[in-house]
Amino acid sequence: MWRRIIIIWIVFAIHVTNTVPMLHAATPCIPSETLICLNGEIRAFWQANNGVQLFGQPIDNSSAHRFIHEAYHIQNFERARIEFRFSQPKPYHFQLGLIGKEWRDRYSSELSPLKPSDEATLQGTHASCITLPNAQYTVCGAFRTFYQGHGLQFDNLIFASNAESLALFGLPLTPAMRWTRNGQTYIVQLFERARFEYHTETPTKPIVMLGRINAELRENAPPQQTIVTLNESFLVDTQIPLLPAEVVAGFGYRMPVDGYWEHSAQGIYVAASTFRYQKLFYDTPIADKRRFVSMAILVKNQRKWPEAGIYYDYRYINLIDTLGRRYAATNTVMYLATPIIGTTLNPGQLYGGQMIFDIPDDAIPAQLECNFANLDTNQSRFQQTIELRVWPIIP
Repeated sequence: MWRRIIIIWIVFAIHVTNTVPMLHAATPCIPSETLICLNGEIRAFWQANNGVQLFGQPIDNSSAHRFIHEAYHIQNFERARIEFRFSQPKPYHFQLGLIGKEWRDRYSSELSPLKPSDEATLQGTHASCITLPNAQYTVCGAFRTFYQGHGLQFDNLIFASNAESLALFGLPLTPAMRWTRNGQTYIVQLFERARFEYHTETPTKPIVMLGRINAELRENAPPQQTIVTLNESFLVDTQIPLLPAEVVAGFGYRMPVDGYWEHSAQGIYVAASTFRYQKLFYDTPIADKRRFVSMAILVKNQRKWPEAGIYYDYRYINLIDTLGRRYAATNTVMYLATPIIGTTLNPGQLYGGQMIFDIPDDAIPAQLECNFANLDTNQSRFQQTIELRVWPIIP
């Protein structure tokens, strides 16, 4: 198996709203020092919060996830995992993953109690210890100064509030301890979202730094189980067992509400969900014996930088019914909340939007034909087909 499958959440959960906010592909991809894309809202958050010092460089591209009824994006950095959660109000729509807990569960055996001389070194001329609400351990000396001096940016003020510091670091999981790895010993303290390290390489100016905790977790992660879905084996000319005709006929009355249909080829992933039939569009009725069918579509460029980006548009997507009739999207797509219009996706980027087709009452969706243009020197084109006459994937 040539790549790891990332199961995408049911994009566009229109049970609550007509669309789920997505990271906009229109935002340029800014290659970082590691040549990994920083884009969309995550890039803005990283830049606004002193990204290099607090989070480090990105170590993978952003990806989409879904847990229960919550859709979110994550991107892993050397010192943090940034999670962009659509359902949370500002400023809590950005949260940092609890990687400190993950590191403690895996590497706690590398920690040992401080020596008395270590405690004196850490305390130095700094203020005494503080005990945070609901915390089992205190934060002392240089670690207290660093904790109180940094936080996520909630209010645009210079000084970090307790809430901003808590959002960035979380509560302490251990007291200050000794950590030994590869023959080097450091004074450290583990927090829910970070590891503080006291560095004395320059004795006249010791400093506190954040450990590359997330990079360590990912570099030494156990092999992950690969989940095989339709996008591993489905090609346009592959014979996939279709549902019985009488079941597909029922799709003409109502498409399955839960789940999504998907296809993946040439490094491009496409998913469709939330099909709905309707007689009105913005209070405008459709012609007699016809109806609208709307849906949500997610496209992700899973290629690696610097492979080619892609370009697609609503005019590149066609609906084919069970009788083989082909329908182009109507111009009314431009009035949707998140239309797919002239979208460019660089490697690692994704975009979600809505489509709408005008079809006869007797038309039953069978396939979505998606065409893409490679942004390479030849401007080559390719096509993917999502088969809709199978049961959708339920995550």
